[in-house]
Amino acid sequence: MEKKCLVVLTVGVVICLLLSVSGCGIPTAKYERTVQLSAPLSAGSSFAAKTHNGSITVNGSDASGCSLTVTITGRASTEETAKELADKTKVRLNTSGGKIKVEIDKPMLGLHESVSVSLDAKVPNETNLFLTTHNGAVTVDNIKGKVDGTTHNGKIKATRVSGQTKLKTHNGSVVCDEISGDAWLSTHNGGIKASYVADAPPVCEISLTTYNGGIDLKTPPNVSAAVNVSTHNDSIRTELPITLIGTVSKRKLEGKIGDGLGKLKLQTHNGSIKIR
Repeated sequence: MEKKCLVVLTVGVVICLLLSVSGCGIPTAKYERTVQLSAPLSAGSSFAAKTHNGSITVNGSDASGCSLTVTITGRASTEETAKELADKTKVRLNTSGGKIKVEIDKPMLGLHESVSVSLDAKVPNETNLFLTTHNGAVTVDNIKGKVDGTTHNGKIKATRVSGQTKLKTHNGSVVCDEISGDAWLSTHNGGIKASYVADAPPVCEISLTTYNGGIDLKTPPNVSAAVNVSTHNDSIRTELPITLIGTVSKRKLEGKIGDGLGKLKLQTHNGSIKIR
């Protein structure tokens, strides 16, 4: 018994020494700097942004032009190295053919070094958005144009969007409030909640898909749609009258609301579905 304790203690001491030398493989210092950029952008144009580690936020307004706040964070074993990484990271706005594209150049990274770039943009509300990140949230507010947003690890939230809305994440929730157009919302691990405004058109294409999470949908008033709804391990509740077609169960239903002119597809594996 004493020998076993001695072995465990020895191993623990060695691990502690290794961690103290290597810093656990985690950067212990960070440096953050902010950059302000701007460029002309008229209503009806496009704004595209892609980052790997960092969030993207876009707010629409009645004003013209694009203003962008960029937060660059370098992480390394020392603050001096972290600052060097942040300073060497360059961000610019490439304007061409009525479109603004955010371009990011990062330096070569060493072991246990990283750079994250978060974007906060203000654009005309009639702008089409194309937003992509890998580790970070996507947030959009007050946009009348098309919204196409993708992340892998992070939540997505869109508010007051009236154009076609396509939002996709893998690990995170998707929330859309005060929307009024076609919507394709998907995630793998997270819930989906969508709510249409009172003056939304009754005929829309709505597709909400997740695997591990519930779905809560407030439809447009007087909605008219062909309905395909299913869950594997939970139940379906609807406050709307649905004319059912084919086999019906508490976990799957097909039919139509009204004349069935639009499309309504709601699917999850582990979670409940509510339609109201």
